[in-house]
Amino acid sequence: MSQIKTNTLVNNSLLALILLFCSSHVFSQDIQDQTLGYELSGIVLDNEGIPLKDAVIALQEKSKVVKTNSEGVFTLHVLPSDVLTCSYKGFRTEKVLLEQDTEDLTIKMLPFLEEDELVNVAYGVYSKRELSGAVSIIKESVVKKNSVNAIEQALNGTLSGLSSIKNGGHKISESNYDFYLRGLATTGNNSPLILVDGIDANINLLDPKEIESVTVLKEATELAMYGMRGANGVILIKTKRGDKFNNYMNVEIRTGVQKPDFITNKLNAYQYTTLYNEASANDGNSPVFNTSNYLSTNRDIYHYPDTDFPDLFLRKDTQHVYQNFNFSTGGGNNIAQYYCLVGYMKQDGLFTVPVGLGNVNQAGEERYNFRSNIDVNLGKGFVLNTNIAAVNDNRRSPWISSGTNVNNSVSVLFNRIMTTPANAYPLINLDGSLGGTSEYQNNILGTLQAGNRIETTRQLTVKAKLSKDLGSLIKGLSVNVVYSFENYNSYYEGRYTGFAVYQYDQDDNYIKYGVDDTKVTTSGGQLSDYYKDITVMGGLDYSNTFKDHQITAALVANQYTSRISGDNPDYKWLGTSARIMYGFKNRYYAQVSGAYQGSNSFASGKRYGFFPSGGVSWVVSEEPFLNTSKVINFFKLRGSYGLVGNDFGITRFLHRQEYIQGNGYGFGNPNGSVTGTYEGALSNLNASWEKSYKTNAGFDINMFQRTLTLSFDYFHENRKNILVDQGNVVPEIIGVDLSEYNAGRITNKGVELQLGYENQFGEVFINVGGNATIAKSNIEDLKEVTYSDQEQYRYRKGNSVDSYFGFIADGIYTNQAQIDADAITSSYGTLAPGDIKYLDLNNDGIINDADKKVIGNSLPELIYGVHLGIEFKGFDFYCFAEGTSKFTSHIMPSQFSTYAFNNRWTTTTGTASSAYPRVSLESTHNQQTSTFWQERGHVFRLATLEFGYTFPKKLARSMSISNLRLFANLDNLFSTTNSIENRDFEAVNAGYADYPLLKTYLLGLSINL
Repeated sequence: MSQIKTNTLVNNSLLALILLFCSSHVFSQDIQDQTLGYELSGIVLDNEGIPLKDAVIALQEKSKVVKTNSEGVFTLHVLPSDVLTCSYKGFRTEKVLLEQDTEDLTIKMLPFLEEDELVNVAYGVYSKRELSGAVSIIKESVVKKNSVNAIEQALNGTLSGLSSIKNGGHKISESNYDFYLRGLATTGNNSPLILVDGIDANINLLDPKEIESVTVLKEATELAMYGMRGANGVILIKTKRGDKFNNYMNVEIRTGVQKPDFITNKLNAYQYTTLYNEASANDGNSPVFNTSNYLSTNRDIYHYPDTDFPDLFLRKDTQHVYQNFNFSTGGGNNIAQYYCLVGYMKQDGLFTVPVGLGNVNQAGEERYNFRSNIDVNLGKGFVLNTNIAAVNDNRRSPWISSGTNVNNSVSVLFNRIMTTPANAYPLINLDGSLGGTSEYQNNILGTLQAGNRIETTRQLTVKAKLSKDLGSLIKGLSVNVVYSFENYNSYYEGRYTGFAVYQYDQDDNYIKYGVDDTKVTTSGGQLSDYYKDITVMGGLDYSNTFKDHQITAALVANQYTSRISGDNPDYKWLGTSARIMYGFKNRYYAQVSGAYQGSNSFASGKRYGFFPSGGVSWVVSEEPFLNTSKVINFFKLRGSYGLVGNDFGITRFLHRQEYIQGNGYGFGNPNGSVTGTYEGALSNLNASWEKSYKTNAGFDINMFQRTLTLSFDYFHENRKNILVDQGNVVPEIIGVDLSEYNAGRITNKGVELQLGYENQFGEVFINVGGNATIAKSNIEDLKEVTYSDQEQYRYRKGNSVDSYFGFIADGIYTNQAQIDADAITSSYGTLAPGDIKYLDLNNDGIINDADKKVIGNSLPELIYGVHLGIEFKGFDFYCFAEGTSKFTSHIMPSQFSTYAFNNRWTTTTGTASSAYPRVSLESTHNQQTSTFWQERGHVFRLATLEFGYTFPKKLARSMSISNLRLFANLDNLFSTTNSIENRDFEAVNAGYADYPLLKTYLLGLSINL
């Protein structure tokens, strides 16, 4: 109750502060209307200097509109600091920020070209029209709607080519996703490079409101510029910046509740003891429990407890509070522009304690975000851009141990709640002490109240870029230098007391385990995930047009250094990247780009490599035979090929010979011991990075007055130089360990499709679209151990990278005669009726690892996402769903689960097609990976629903604000689940043995001042 009062007080205080601010705020518009202003004269010309008649001139946020005359001239009554907009069909809309001395004004209009949108690419910003490669982009609105507290949620299914797979249950302040671009192409690290404003940065703690756009780079012409860091793809995140045409302040409040998506059922005491006795009997042993004791309504609950731990300690059907508050402001003038954000987020965990049993040390997170992006025109062609971002993040959990961090503590505690048998101990004994046994000394109530662990993370990111326009020397030339760093530091503090548990035995005696300690013990220190990243860059940019010819070029020298915790050498990359783009008549484009880069992870003389690429594109819609089409507004063909490198996750310093201290020897009388030194794995002086040869071909098309857009890409990657184990091909007789060497090869290919439609029908605006990616890898060669002709199925070659091995199941043995007829023995226990029948693939009469073959792939080969947006008279609706398919989900329920209890094979009810084999305490035969536990994976997840209403401008202005929107956002509402146990196809242990995924229900208020 006190928590609810505190949350209410916080919310009311913030609302009162906002209303007070709004009531005291007076818009500059109101002040300006009291001044006389002046008459402004101007002329509007096209790109060739020809006056434009009937160009529309308007003032932003005002109703004044005029048109130019036949000579392109206009006059308009304006006020200083007004923003003037000029629009004309077939040309880009231009904006001009008026100043006190603005009098005669000349506006030059540039033709509007289809696909002329500017996008972030490697080390620059270019028109999408001139790119020969494939990029995927999402904007701020998508990021904001699809995110609750982490930007990773917004990337899930929204960008073609990007696979984001949940890697388990909910995690506090850590990524819940594994990202892959266009599938898998290596047995090592497949994670893409993620950059924020062009530099390496940790995105786990980013506030989604900071983001302006996210761009995914997937093909060689862009990735080659990142050298040996680009083969897995690159995700570019751009944060918001100020706008000299738009000064604003925004307050957004989002508050709501979260609840678990799924928590499995547990066996009660009678069911558990019944199943346990059955398992014991199946092993030929006597029953352990008298199950009838747990059926009596008058039973002794202290000797025969039946404790429902999830019901007592988890908020399964009730909610916990989520809060998120943001204040942002942006604007500027011709000299300086600014953007600033201050954010606060808080969420609690699922743990609770029964009423009257004290307080709980809850799990949760509290985070503060700050960002300031400032751009200043220093004069004489100098421009300074600065980015400063700071985060203070506090995670907390009940105390488990000094070596267990917050997320592990949460997982351990949740696992104890879900796996402790209902009859293990009474929560509280007859005398009021904590229940427990020698096996179960961690009473859950005692753990929740013994103490807590708080981890504090502080992250500071600073970037400064100084640019100089050298147009006075060479038109279109500029130079820039960049320096940035990111400091990330975490430390923890624990406060806890020890507690003892007492077993109330059958003789009514209490047996003590552990030590009661009323003294508070403190523990703390720095965590091991400290790092400091430093980026230094300098470059030249050139862009110019010579009649029908356009030339754009960039040259960048860069060094990236990452200093990590512990006694570990810094990671260093040093290199130069370059790009040259040529365009002719806005129709034909060619691009050559690449990098020469080195890493300190390799031997001297072997550290640098050259990564070239090239691409071409043809805007077919500019050709005379198509440029008058009323159906096709834009059509571009494009293709690229190049070489990119990857050293992510590769073992460092393989060229160094290691000598390891150990393996001591004894001598003397009496015998003594002296530590010795022995030779480690032999060095590999030629160790290198992976090489990726990427091919991409595709097209972009806009149709029906740009209402329908379609992009298609085919991609093929040949990844070589993958590190493999020499021990597979060199006999062990050599007598020493061997290092890895570059000899593996994997191919990966697939297609991407992105489709969108938007149109307006009267007052209804509709935006609908989707994307899909199919990617399949194939292992060409990993230098595997040689197998006999009869065991060719054991090779990974010819299978996908994520393929896994297991047994082929063929039902269940129903009687001993079937086992005897097969003449099979198992390496995992004595076979008995009720066991799974595995195929003996090599016909040697023994079921062991040699009978395992590839039985499935763990990651989806198909990913897709669909969205729908509708706006009508201030109301707006947004829906987003994502899905995956073409993979296998392997779910093995615990043999002490409700699923096992309800579906198990028994001597009286079992058949060859029983859903669960016999239970056993000794045999592990049925717990092996096999097709028995498989199901074809197919996820459809309704990820986001948002309903909003924007109040009329007149009403908003009456409250001295410019825009007021109320909305409800619902996250992770529904997803298809596995039929075996209703578990999530991707995060199979979430809500089972791992902390669950969460559903979120939010109400929000957005106020623009």
